[in-house]
Amino acid sequence: MHDFPLDVAGARMRPTLRRNFRRLLAPQRMAFIGGTQVERTLTTLRDRQFAGEVHVVHPKRTEIAGYRCVPRIADIPNPPDAVFLAVNADATIRALDELRRIDAGGVVCYASGFAEIGEAGAERNRAFIQASGDMAVVGPNCYGLVNYVNHGSIWPSPFPVLETGRGAAVISQSGNVTGHIVSNGRSVPYSYLISAGNQAVLGFEDYIDGLVDDPNVTCLGLFMEGIRDIPAFARACLLARSKAIPVIVCRSGRSDLGAAMAASHTSSLAGRNDFYEALFARLGVIETDTVPQFLEMMKIASLSAPLGGTRLTVSSSSGGDNGLAADYCSFAGLHLPPPTEAEVAAIEPLLPEFGHVSNPFDFTAGNWGNEKLLTPMLTTLLSGDVDAGMLVVDYAPAGSPYRSSPAHEAMDRALAAAGKATGKPVYHASVNTGGITPEASQRMIAQGIVPLQGLHDAAQVIARWAAHGERMRRDAAEGAAALDRLVPHAVPALTGAPRTVNEADSKRRLAAHGLPVPDGRVLSRAELAELPEEAVAAPMALKALHDDLPHKTEAGGVALNLRGRAEILAAADRMSDSVARHAPAIRLERFLLEPMQAPPLAELIVGVKRDPLFGMVLVIGAGGILVELIKDAVPLLLPVGREDVEKALRGLKCFPLLDGFRGRPAADLTAVVDAVMAIAAYAGANLDSLVELDVNPLMVGPSGAVAVDALIVEVPRPD
Repeated sequence: MHDFPLDVAGARMRPTLRRNFRRLLAPQRMAFIGGTQVERTLTTLRDRQFAGEVHVVHPKRTEIAGYRCVPRIADIPNPPDAVFLAVNADATIRALDELRRIDAGGVVCYASGFAEIGEAGAERNRAFIQASGDMAVVGPNCYGLVNYVNHGSIWPSPFPVLETGRGAAVISQSGNVTGHIVSNGRSVPYSYLISAGNQAVLGFEDYIDGLVDDPNVTCLGLFMEGIRDIPAFARACLLARSKAIPVIVCRSGRSDLGAAMAASHTSSLAGRNDFYEALFARLGVIETDTVPQFLEMMKIASLSAPLGGTRLTVSSSSGGDNGLAADYCSFAGLHLPPPTEAEVAAIEPLLPEFGHVSNPFDFTAGNWGNEKLLTPMLTTLLSGDVDAGMLVVDYAPAGSPYRSSPAHEAMDRALAAAGKATGKPVYHASVNTGGITPEASQRMIAQGIVPLQGLHDAAQVIARWAAHGERMRRDAAEGAAALDRLVPHAVPALTGAPRTVNEADSKRRLAAHGLPVPDGRVLSRAELAELPEEAVAAPMALKALHDDLPHKTEAGGVALNLRGRAEILAAADRMSDSVARHAPAIRLERFLLEPMQAPPLAELIVGVKRDPLFGMVLVIGAGGILVELIKDAVPLLLPVGREDVEKALRGLKCFPLLDGFRGRPAADLTAVVDAVMAIAAYAGANLDSLVELDVNPLMVGPSGAVAVDALIVEVPRPD
C-alpha cells in the first residue's frame, strides 16, 4: 500500500455523510418500512442471523416475518443505522424526511419513479435529494445491499453464504445484475454488494471514497451504465489507486442500443466508448468486457499477490490445451519465455522418452496426478525467469461421478507446493467456463491457488493484473503528484452562441502557446496587387478569410501552389466570386497568404472537443484526406502529459509514416509532441470559452511540425 497524501479536496464525502455511510455498512439497529418486499428481506435477514436490533414499521400489521411492527417511523425506539424503505415514490420522500429528523444513518430506497422516467420524475428526484439531507441514501430504484461483513443485509431474495467477509466490494447500477453477481458459482470472495440504482444521493465517487479504507475490501467492482461526475469519479479512483485498491469496471451501454437502454433504465449518460476507455486508462481502472471476466478479475484481485511482470509458465497434460493457452496468453499480451538449458536438464529425466520441455509445458498424460514428479517439475519451471505459474486442468461437470479425483487433488498440491517454494502466484485455469467445481475452487483457495474459470478469460485477467502491478510500481516511484495531474479538467457550462474564429486569428492564438504555424500575412485585394514580384516567386497558398467561413474548401476559398502576383490576383478574384455564390451574406475583404510547406512525412489532425461530461477531450489522429477514410484517432482527456501524447502517437495506425517507413526519414517526434502540447495548453487556458478547435492538417516532417490550417470555435467571454 502506498497511501500517498493525494489531494482529493472536494471529492471526499462530508463528515456526517461519511459517518452515516459507515453506520449503513456496520449497523447495530435496522429498520424496515413497507410490506411485501420487507417481508422477503426480513426472511433473508433472519436466515443470515443478524445480531443487532430489528424494527419494522407498518401502519396496519402487528408483525411481519416474525418481527413485531410499530405503526409509525416516530415509534422506532432508537435511531436506526440502516433502513430498508420499500414504499411508493411519494411516500418514500415523506418517509425520508421523517427518518432524517430521527437521525437515521443510511437508507436503501426500493421505489422507482424518479429520474429514470425523465422530466416527469425530475421534480420528485429533487425533493428526494432534499429530504435525504446527510443520510447515506442508496437508490432510489435499487434492490438493496448484501453485507458479508456485518450480516446487516437488505436483500429481498436468498443469496449464498460465504465463509469469510473479506473480499470485493461491488457497486452496481443494476439490481438484477447485482443478483447475478452475488449468485455466481465462481468462488469470488465478497465483502459488500450494493445495488446503487439511480445514485440520487450517493454516487460511484462516494461509494469508492467510503470503502477504500475498509480493511475488509480487497478491490472495488463497479457495474456501471454511466458516470454522473467525471472529476469526482476520477479523484475517488485515484484515491483508491493511491491505496493500491484496484477499481474494476464492467460497463453496459457500449452499443448504441445499449446506451439507449441505460439512459431509460437509470437516467445514466452512457455511450461515448472511446471517452470512457480513455478515462479508465488514465485512472488505472481495470476495464473488463463481460460479466464472467468481471467476476474473474475481482477474484484474482482479491486472492492473488501482485505480479512482478507478464512472464508466465503454463503446464498441462495436453498439447491441445497448451496450444490454446499459448494463443490466449499471446493475445492477452502475456509472455511465455522458453525454459533455460538448466531447467530442461533438470526436468527431462522425469519425463517419458517422448516428452519435451517447453513453455507451455506438456507433462504428458503419463504423469497425470503424479504429485511426486510434478512437484519438482513445476517448481523448477516456476523458479526460472517468470512471474507466475498456471496449470490448465478441467474437472468433470456437476453431477458426474468423476467431478473430483485424487489425481486432480494431487496436481493441485504439486502446484501449491511450487508456488510456496518459489514465492510466486499460481493459478489453476480450466479450458471451459465452469470447468472447476465450487468444491475444488474452495480447496485450491485454501492452498493458495487462484482458480480461474475459462482459459481465455484467465489469460485476460492475469494480463490485466500484471498491468495493475506495473502501474502500482510506477506510482510508488513517481509519488502522489503524478496522480494529482490525472484528474480531468472540470469545465463550466457555457452560455451564449458559439462563434468561429478565422484561420489567421486561430493560428495567432495557438502560436502564442507554442504551436508552429506558417509565416503568413493577412492582406486585402488591393494589398495583394502591390506585392513585390520577388516576394511571391516561391509557391504560395491563398485562403479566403472570414469569421463566418469556417469551411473554406467547400466554398472555393483555398488556392495552392500559386507563383507570382498575377496568379495570386486571379485566384483572389475567383475566390471572391465563388464565396459570393456559396454564401451571399459574406463579403470577402481579406485573404491569408502563406508560403507552401514542403511535402510532409504524414499529416495529423489534432483537435479539442468540449464534452459536458468528460470535459476537454484532445483527439490525435491521421489527418488530411485520411480523417474520414480510416478513422485513425486516439482521444485523451485534458490535462495531458508528454508521455501520454507520445504513447497516443505511437498507437496510431499511421505511426509507421512517422517512424521511417520504407526507408524514409523519421519524424522529429519531440517536435510533434511539442505541437500537440501547445494545442492542449491553449485549451487549458480557455476552459471558460472554448467549444472546440481543430488543427488539420498538422504537417509532420523530419525537422518539425507545422499547422497549416486551424479553426477555433468559442463562446465569447462576458465583458
